[in-house]
Amino acid sequence: MKLPERIALLAVTSLLALAAASHALTPTEVSCEEARLGRLVHRMATNGPGINLFVWSAGIDRYSGLGVYPSFAGLFRRDWQMGFDLLLHRESDLLNPRRPLLPQGVLTRNDLLTTPFHSPEEEVRIDVSLELAPRVVDPTQPTQGLSINSQYGSTPTGSASGASRSLTAENLFEHCSADEPSAFDLQVFEILSRTLRITDALTLPFPGPGLERYKAILFRDVEPLSYRVKVYSYLTTCDPRCGYSEASFQVRLHVALDTAGKLAAGRIETLPWCRNTAPPCTELLTPSAAVIVAPPIFAGHEQQTEAQFRSGAFLNVEFEGSPNNILSDDVPWPELLRG
Repeated sequence: MKLPERIALLAVTSLLALAAASHALTPTEVSCEEARLGRLVHRMATNGPGINLFVWSAGIDRYSGLGVYPSFAGLFRRDWQMGFDLLLHRESDLLNPRRPLLPQGVLTRNDLLTTPFHSPEEEVRIDVSLELAPRVVDPTQPTQGLSINSQYGSTPTGSASGASRSLTAENLFEHCSADEPSAFDLQVFEILSRTLRITDALTLPFPGPGLERYKAILFRDVEPLSYRVKVYSYLTTCDPRCGYSEASFQVRLHVALDTAGKLAAGRIETLPWCRNTAPPCTELLTPSAAVIVAPPIFAGHEQQTEAQFRSGAFLNVEFEGSPNNILSDDVPWPELLRG
């Protein structure tokens, strides 16, 4: 291909990427997507403290996600990851002619995006569950749950399916927008799930080990090239009696494209607290959390030095008015995604 032809192709590719990514959504469409993903992730949980769970829409009746345990031990960072997909069927044949067809969910591990678990001495096993019971009492202890994990071996753990009317009752088949996520949106969701890590509030000079559970939904925001991450801190306590609770804080990411249609430097910021702001906003009064945007890591095979994982962006979200808050930062996407 001659140079002028290559330049013309590059220009067309850039314009196509911009066109796919830059259309705006209405506040109603965004609120609908936020609520639908929120209802879904309310039914989901992982198996222990420190694990992040990311979930996003992958198209009509399809969702994708990543469970990840980020370890910031001393001056090094490691990741253990499990990718998965959730496919919903509006009607499933239960091979019983006397019973009406029910909606079905199929939860499947993506082995290409999963760190294999073989031994507890050296590795972290990641479990992801989806509660199908009509009423969610505690998603960390599902009563009718689908569950998969990252363990390889003779016992099948990579796929689970089940039928339940709760999928319809939760309106998980709702379509919030005439436009499905574009290829660009899906790429951004994948990048965010592999670069964002949520842990306990920063204790300088590097993060702590992570003692809380966090799950997050990723979705488009109203403005073109803007995305939101709604993070839920969740736990089960028995003081004085047992119960499940979750509350959220939110961050917004603004991205830009360079002339080649790739991500240019962007911005990440927290949404204001709800006390003085109408939604969308942060409802959790004391998140005591840190959001780290770091280079993606080849899970289970790579380590990053402190200089590498601190080369990105950092938010420290303690409580409204805290002198330790870092509520916005620049994201150097070209450097983080180099190579």
